[in-house]
Amino acid sequence: MSDGLMEKGKMSRRKMLKVMGASMLSIAAGSALINNAYSTASAAEAEAVQPTEPAALPMAAISFYNVKDYGAVGNGIANDTDAIQTALTLAAGVEGKASMVFIPKGTYLVKDTLRIYSRTHLKLDQGTTMVRNHDRSFLINGDWNANYIGYDGQGHFIVEGGVWDGNINQYPDMFNWFGLARARNVVFRDVEVRDVVSAHAIDMNACEDILIENCRFLGYRDGTSDQSRNYAEAIQIANHTETGFNDMGSFDGTPSRNVRIMNCYFGASGTAGTGPWASGVGNHYAVHNLYNSNIVIEGNTFDGMTYSGVRSFKFADLIVANNTFLNCHKGIMLSNPAANTESTKDAAGVQSGLPQSSHNVIIHCNVFKGTTGDNIYCVGWPKSNSVYAKVEALSITDNIFDTNSANNSCITMKWVNNAQILNNQFRNVYRGIYLAYGTSVAITGNHMSDIKVEGIFIEEPDTEYAGVGHTANIRITDNTLKQCGRSAINLRALKHFQVNDNMIEAAGIESDNSRQGIAVSSAASEGRIAGNAVIPAAVGNKNQYGIQVTSTCINVQVADNRLEGKSGRVSIEGSTNFEGIYMHSPNGNRYRVTVSNSGTPVYTEA
Repeated sequence: MSDGLMEKGKMSRRKMLKVMGASMLSIAAGSALINNAYSTASAAEAEAVQPTEPAALPMAAISFYNVKDYGAVGNGIANDTDAIQTALTLAAGVEGKASMVFIPKGTYLVKDTLRIYSRTHLKLDQGTTMVRNHDRSFLINGDWNANYIGYDGQGHFIVEGGVWDGNINQYPDMFNWFGLARARNVVFRDVEVRDVVSAHAIDMNACEDILIENCRFLGYRDGTSDQSRNYAEAIQIANHTETGFNDMGSFDGTPSRNVRIMNCYFGASGTAGTGPWASGVGNHYAVHNLYNSNIVIEGNTFDGMTYSGVRSFKFADLIVANNTFLNCHKGIMLSNPAANTESTKDAAGVQSGLPQSSHNVIIHCNVFKGTTGDNIYCVGWPKSNSVYAKVEALSITDNIFDTNSANNSCITMKWVNNAQILNNQFRNVYRGIYLAYGTSVAITGNHMSDIKVEGIFIEEPDTEYAGVGHTANIRITDNTLKQCGRSAINLRALKHFQVNDNMIEAAGIESDNSRQGIAVSSAASEGRIAGNAVIPAAVGNKNQYGIQVTSTCINVQVADNRLEGKSGRVSIEGSTNFEGIYMHSPNGNRYRVTVSNSGTPVYTEA
């Protein structure tokens, strides 16, 4: 490159400050960019963590390139591709320095994929529109077929501002707005992506320390003939494989990590033939034993996603906090690879045959409105009764669920371990919580009202996996449930459980004298139900019993509850189930203590 070309891009410090405004950021801050993301935060701490800004870059380190100095016109007619690429290429050639490529206000036609390189700040002026006039992706970081390893490809760059128009009615082929691979320390800020066909706005592969903020992702079309891309994500966070992203190598399954997506909007563009995105953020394939991790999705709005607002496919250390989900099909989907699929192969393509699931997931302080399916859908995978992958360490806290579909549970969880559902609000939903094959689960401090069927329903529906302890160690405490159509708490086939100190009002209002406040059945065992209150509806249909325990249950204790029902306080069947307390004699013998109709204590050795 000649010195003359470099000199052509120089400008005064005052003019540079005016162009850059308050957006001056370091593009050499490395992993410091997201070190304070919530990778180790508790649910309570998550709300308080603030975004981390990179340190300011010394002005002397900046070289400036205005695309109009290289022939760009910006009138919406001229082909501006070569001019823009020339500026981007020159910016990459400044050894050891950071550079800015500036695109002034205008409309720029781009007739080939643009390539951005390390230490570049690509800044678009307010009112700038880039129009795709070809059948490939808009941008990639680096050269076609380059071979990068680890996270040491073309990174340390910023893309800021502008409207990027996919122009898909003229060029309807499948494409990404940005194909991103093997990059470290990248910022996307104040970008609007309009209309993508079948692929992704940002296809992220084997990247770390990525910040995406204040962006808008509008408009998606499934361009396949069979509508088989009905799940595509605006932002895909992925391992790098040849099948997933083959524009550049190497294809060793390296995962993405340390990603933060904040204050973005995902929705529709209004362009004819498009709708909202299928999914806002997520993934749909995996590599065995390699996890995309340390992902924070915070303060975003997901509006009308037709598949799921957030779709985690075996993510680890994931936080979804302070987002709004409006009229999505599913709000948050934690889906995981089943055994013997493409996503259970290792990086070398060897089939493990084993399922794997997410772990360390926090879902905190989100608002869900008008969801047409499940607000939160979390399902691990079994291969057999001895080989299975439960979603591990799941926390769902302080969320608001307001109106969902006519026949889907608000929270659906299957095959989970070590989970808490704490202090959430449910109103006007079909079912509050559905749980199957869950172990060490706490459901505490939730408030539910206007529930069409059950507030809490636990069962083991599959005969193959029933009755062997996959659903055990469940605590349901201090919840308030009002206006439930069926039994407010319905427990089947679980082991080792406690149902304590819940307030239930107006259960069983779907039909008169047929449902319970708390129903326990189907061989549920080793449980204690104590300190609860069940109050029938003041008018209309009423619950049959406050608590019902059927004869198939084993060792279920009912004690110290305030109960009412149209047919009676309680119905307890089975020789090992009782209403009373346990006491021990000095020699260690255990007794069940019950009370006769005359008020006399009755002691039965247990």
